[in-house]
Amino acid sequence: MTRPLNFQQIQAFRAVMETGTTTRAALALNTTQPSISRRLAELRSATGLDLFDLYNGRLRPTREGRQLYQSVRKHFEGLEKIESAVQILRKSGTGVLRIGSTPTLGAGLLPDAISRFMQMNPSVYVNLQTLGTHQLVDYLRQDLIDFALTTGTIAQSDIVTSRLLRDAAVCVVPREHELARAARVDIGSLHAHRLILLNDTDDLIIAMRALMRDRKYPEDIVVETNSSITICSMVAAGVGIGIVNPFVASTFSDRLVVKPLRPRIRIDVTLAQSVALAPSLLAQRFIALLRSSVPARR
Repeated sequence: MTRPLNFQQIQAFRAVMETGTTTRAALALNTTQPSISRRLAELRSATGLDLFDLYNGRLRPTREGRQLYQSVRKHFEGLEKIESAVQILRKSGTGVLRIGSTPTLGAGLLPDAISRFMQMNPSVYVNLQTLGTHQLVDYLRQDLIDFALTTGTIAQSDIVTSRLLRDAAVCVVPREHELARAARVDIGSLHAHRLILLNDTDDLIIAMRALMRDRKYPEDIVVETNSSITICSMVAAGVGIGIVNPFVASTFSDRLVVKPLRPRIRIDVTLAQSVALAPSLLAQRFIALLRSSVPARR
């Protein structure tokens, strides 16, 4: 009656098949020749098969032995692939970092961080999707991105959020504009200038309206858009002045002038992740790098 096989028997059999002798097999497995011979005897007894015969003083595999070795080799190749995958995961996560962000953060906050991260992890492939906040939530639910960064509001039970950093909105003005020489721009003076603003539904504009309840609201709005990047491009072209988040403004600093806005309009950058899936090792490393490079401002 056959008995269950164990790993040590299979390992010894494989080593003999690949090295040709029990002595070399023992060296390969860092054990003794008698131990290898004992494992082979146990394997023969367990299987009821003659896996080797002795020919001119050397072990020679039988047909059954060769057929068993083909199965064993495939098994060990699978184990080696698993071990290789584990080493890769331990070293650099899945090898792919999937980031979702709003366009302004993708243009202003992430490039330097991604550059630093890829210098530290040169074999990593980064996929960056720039989308609106609602689309980012959908991508998280579909497991299309590892995490999302947004200046918008997310209040969903299946999405966990935390504040990555806090900053304030800024006023961007053309280089030759009179406000370019001011230390700061007061929100109450905006009505005296041609403005390029985000749509009324944007959180920044909603906050600006709340601050201007007792002030004259600007009437000379020459361009309204859903894109802070568009605002900066328009300002750089001399169309007017704009109010945007500081991250996108910094990418245009060579083409326009960035001024603090008073009173401050808070801008929070939110990190969002799905509660259904733990973050990958790569995602954890990137988020840690991002937190260390952009400490929260009060």
